[in-house]
Amino acid sequence: MKNLFTHLLLLSIIIIAFTSNAQPDCNPALITNVEHEGSGNRITWTMPTGGEKIVISNGGDYWNCTGDSEDLGVYHRFTQENLATINGGKLSQVVFTPVFNKVYQTKPGHTYTIQIYKGGIWGAAGERNPGTLVSSKKLDNNDLLFHKENTITLDIPVTIDASQELWIGYYCTNIDTILSVLKDPASIDAGPLKEGFGNVMFYQNQWTTLFEQASSMNYNWVIKGIVQTVEGESVNIYFNGDNIESNITGTTFFHENPTGEEHCYKVEVNCKVGGISSQSDEFCIPGVGVTENEKTARFTVYPNPAKNELRVTSYVLQDGVIEIYDVMGKVQKSRKAEKQNSEGEMIIDIANLAAGIYFVRLIDGQGSYVQKFIKE
Repeated sequence: MKNLFTHLLLLSIIIIAFTSNAQPDCNPALITNVEHEGSGNRITWTMPTGGEKIVISNGGDYWNCTGDSEDLGVYHRFTQENLATINGGKLSQVVFTPVFNKVYQTKPGHTYTIQIYKGGIWGAAGERNPGTLVSSKKLDNNDLLFHKENTITLDIPVTIDASQELWIGYYCTNIDTILSVLKDPASIDAGPLKEGFGNVMFYQNQWTTLFEQASSMNYNWVIKGIVQTVEGESVNIYFNGDNIESNITGTTFFHENPTGEEHCYKVEVNCKVGGISSQSDEFCIPGVGVTENEKTARFTVYPNPAKNELRVTSYVLQDGVIEIYDVMGKVQKSRKAEKQNSEGEMIIDIANLAAGIYFVRLIDGQGSYVQKFIKE
């Protein structure tokens, strides 16, 4: 009996030790902002990105080129069904093949602008609309390799929202007006066509398809999107230590009528592989009616937008750590927070950061606080 008891005790210790060392099933989310909105608070977070990159396209590889238009935009259209498995991911790059007619031209007679639309509608010819332009990036021909695939990184990744359509493409700009010269500004694949998906175009001021303009054109445009997938399905939200909502999809939530002098939030991710992540760092703001002097925001950043230097000021800088995250939740810079000049400021060199939106997080003994800034 004594030996049995001893074995059971050892087994219990092993189980407890194993449980205490268990790792979360995915990375945590990052709360990027909490702010008062009407009668409550709006919480915003970034889901953890996974190691997998997914290529989305409604066409094949580059085969040839076509077109003599003075007014041309070409796009791939993705419906809610197409986007369901990558919902919440970040569209970070667009791949396309710039071309020109080498028989009639010694150099391209046009330039390109990458365009991303959300919320499009497809129907009869007069009822088509790409939705809202959410990303636009003008390209320089000197930076492109013509007749080869080029990968273009967006200045700010576009979050995939599977509740609405996504259109990815490019608009041909500054097309020369010599009508007798074939420009061939857009590349096509070898087909077969995906009508209304892989061959969408804006031509002569109307939304149409390549097949509708020329029924012999059984092809799609060569366009690809690269999406960084997320590790989580949804999040559970904690307010002042208590779970208030579970299985919230998306990246924002409105908490109505919170109470207390301080409103502190954490989120944990329900992982796609099962299980949950560790909780995010806590993000706190003063309760409604509490003055800023009573519950200070801990630190501020300026200038905003910033180009080469970001200045951070706070009464508790000497006690914390400063981290700079990108919109995908990846740490770009991390250092001990310390005042560097007589004004009590900390100066961070951001000259090597790419243009876009970033978040500065101060972690000290009292919690975690986040401010957003734009890098020009």
